[in-house]
Parts: sequence; C-alpha cells; structure tokens
Amino acid sequence: MSALALTAALAACSATDAAPTAAGAHAAPAAVAHSAAPAGVVVTADVPYAGTADRAQQLDVCAPTATGKPRPAVLLIHGGGWHSGDKSTVQDTCEWLAKSGFVTFNIDYRLWPTARYPAQPDDALAALRFLRAPATVRHYEIDPTRLGVFGGSAGGNLAATLATHDSGLKALVDLSGPMDLTAGQLTARQDPRLTADETGYLNCPSLARCPSAPMASPLLAVSAATPPTFIGQASVDFVPREQGDAFAAALKKAGVPVTVEVTQGKLHSFGVLTPRMQAAIAGFLHRQLGE
Repeated sequence: MSALALTAALAACSATDAAPTAAGAHAAPAAVAHSAAPAGVVVTADVPYAGTADRAQQLDVCAPTATGKPRPAVLLIHGGGWHSGDKSTVQDTCEWLAKSGFVTFNIDYRLWPTARYPAQPDDALAALRFLRAPATVRHYEIDPTRLGVFGGSAGGNLAATLATHDSGLKALVDLSGPMDLTAGQLTARQDPRLTADETGYLNCPSLARCPSAPMASPLLAVSAATPPTFIGQASVDFVPREQGDAFAAALKKAGVPVTVEVTQGKLHSFGVLTPRMQAAIAGFLHRQLGE
C-alpha cells in the first residue's frame, strides 16, 4: 500500500466499520488460559489478525474475566525502532491493562528491513479493523465504540498515527514516541541511532531527502478529531522530550485534552512506567473509555 493509500484507509477506518477487509479476520479463536497469566486474566496467544500465516501479523489477547457485558478495549503496540522487538516485550503491560479492566490486544507487526514503511502502520490498521470485526466484538465481549491505542517508542508513533487519522478512537497513550520524523525537528540532542532507525524505517538516505517523512509524522496530522491523549516520557529520554512537548502543544492548540507525565531519570518507552504513571494511565483510560 502506498503512503497515500494508507492515509485514505486510515481516514476510512472508523467505529462504524462493519468488518475487517483482511480475509479470514472474522474468525475468533476460543480463549485459552495462559499458565503465566495473573489471576483474573485470560490470555489468548498468537491470534492472526490480517488473514495471513505470517507470525509477524499475530496478536495476543489479555482479557479480564468475562462479565457478560461489553468492555472497553486497548490496542497495544510494542517499540523497537520499527526493526526489533515483539509483543512478548510488553506482555506484562498487556496483563496489567487487563487487570485494570481493559480487553487488550497486544500486536506484533512486520519489521524493517524485511518490510519497509508503510507496512508497519498498515499492520496496525489491520489489527484495529480486526478489533472492530463483529466476530471479535462478540467473542471477546468488547464495545467497539470504546477503543483506545497505547504504544511506546516506535509503537507510540504507530499508535499516534492511528489516533490522528481515526476519529472513532477514544484515547491515545504514547510513551516516548517520535512524533515528527521530518528533518526540521532534528536537534543536537537527537541520538544518531534514532535518526538511523527513522531513515531505515522510511527507507530514505536521510530525513532531509525523505518524501514519506511527513506522512509518518503524527505531529503533522493533529486535528480537533484526535482523541484525548496521555503522553509519558522520561526527563532524559532516548527520544528527545521536544518530540512529546511539541505533540502536546499541537494537541492543545487543536483543543484536544492532553496530559503529560514525566518520570525522572534516563529511561525510555515502557521503561517510564513507574507505579505512579501506571495509576495515572489507568485513571486516564477509565475516564475516556469507561469501566
């Protein structure tokens, strides 16, 4: 899918989607208790969400014990510079969110260099469509009108990409996500490894010579339709704090409610999740998505 087609698809994806477009995404497997899951949480592992056999297009579902009533849901997206990591790295977050009352869909997605942009947001979009499919809604007892997205680092970028293009989402949680991948945002504090991650992801020789960089920059897509947002970052972060601060400023300018929390220290992504920040995020998600 081209970057232009991706934008159109994201704009078309809303809470009123009747079904996902990916073949085979209608079938929801039976939930299986995971031996390592905490009490009150059922984990269903390796569920295909895009109608393929690719293990990179699977997700785990961490669900609270069923109540017979529709529940809010969260799409969880791991980080890793768009080239490393997998859903197992945030399994503890998946289970914590489930313990907090949210049916959580913890996704893998294709990574570069095997797959270049826009494969990663394409996969995040396919997962979101899977969540909204009637079979998924029924099977996991979720309310498709109460969906949030939650990501860290590269996953924060992907979560924000969905949130800035999909008016049906009700909440965004971003931890240390790069929000502007264009050359204009570069600062002396940006780690060269982050720049290498961004150019590798976008398959560009440099950010200055990268026509896809604006499309991959959620900061440039903020509007009044962007959902309420929680931004978590560290005082000394691998992704410069200017990224989160600029995103927060753009949200405020658009009239979008935004909360910014900073964990002291040299931390990054899901590493900023102190008990204090976890409590703040859980409260934010309950306010936006309900119980």
